[in-house]
Amino acid sequence: MVATMKKSWMVLFLLALTTAMTGIIACSSEPETVEVIKEVEVEKIVEKVVEVEKEVNKETIVFSDLNWSSALLQNRIAAYITEHGYGYPVDFLTGDTVSLFPALVAGDSHVTMEIWLPNQQDVWDEAMVEGTVVSVGSSLDDNWQSMFVIPRYTQEANPGLVSYTDIEAHKDLFVRPDSDGKAALINCIAGWKCEQINTAKHELYEMGDYVKLVSPGSAAGLFADLEGAYEKGDDWLGYIWGPTKTAASLDLVVLEEADCPPGCNPAEGYAYPSADVLIAIATGLEARAGDVVQMLRNYDFIAADQVAAEGWMADNEATETEAAINWLSTGTSWHAWVTDEAQANVEAAIAAGKGLSNAD
Repeated sequence: MVATMKKSWMVLFLLALTTAMTGIIACSSEPETVEVIKEVEVEKIVEKVVEVEKEVNKETIVFSDLNWSSALLQNRIAAYITEHGYGYPVDFLTGDTVSLFPALVAGDSHVTMEIWLPNQQDVWDEAMVEGTVVSVGSSLDDNWQSMFVIPRYTQEANPGLVSYTDIEAHKDLFVRPDSDGKAALINCIAGWKCEQINTAKHELYEMGDYVKLVSPGSAAGLFADLEGAYEKGDDWLGYIWGPTKTAASLDLVVLEEADCPPGCNPAEGYAYPSADVLIAIATGLEARAGDVVQMLRNYDFIAADQVAAEGWMADNEATETEAAINWLSTGTSWHAWVTDEAQANVEAAIAAGKGLSNAD
């Protein structure tokens, strides 16, 4: 009897246990699926948080804001792509050729869009030897400059004015009320390397008795001085470089000097050779912003694009930032510099009306 009851209880216990396990399995199948979904969702959220943290933790990239139009324009094109295409904060360090190259070497700025050679050849060569800067490519093409530029109409009216050596015989063409009876030569901008080179050549050529160097104050002042004289048909003598909107739109002549052999220093009595304009970065930038450096290696801002962008800026009385955004929004050549994702990001930023941080 006892044995029978034990067996009955055992059977009932097994039946109850089987029923309970079946219920648990039946009831727990759906929650288990929910838990898996929750885990996947959490993983996705964590991934997004990590991505946001990466964007936030990107260090600022500082551009050397050289004080002439093409450099300011290129800075804003490259910086807009850097900020909105690749997600880096950007800033600008204002200065001139002489002050901003040491800043690049010291790492106070990280990108210089225009290193003009041979103007800066001495400090450039020193930095290359010391490994304190890195060249990542070129930024402009068809570059030229001269200390002795005149309007073509001046030469046509004075066919004997061909070389810088002819200036003394024609100095009266360029005398101004404040030039002390000497020919006024509008010099390169103070703080630029070319101003130092021109001053050295002025002394080397022994021009002090008949040529007075006149500072234009700024690049805008230099172009305004030439354009004002040209509009009135006045004779003009001075330093100019190209490609620029002014040089492209006016008919100008470069007076002859001795050709500069390879590796020469124009300050030693030679014409400026065709310039190489390089993009340089501070050492260490590539390690933390390799995607931006690759964009700079691909960068190719040709003379036609430069002149067109500067022309739009002048015609619309726009800032360099406005001209840069307009160029990015209307042109496509920059698409070859960037990744597909960066291109989409830049286009979305333009469509949303986003500006450029810390500019203008």
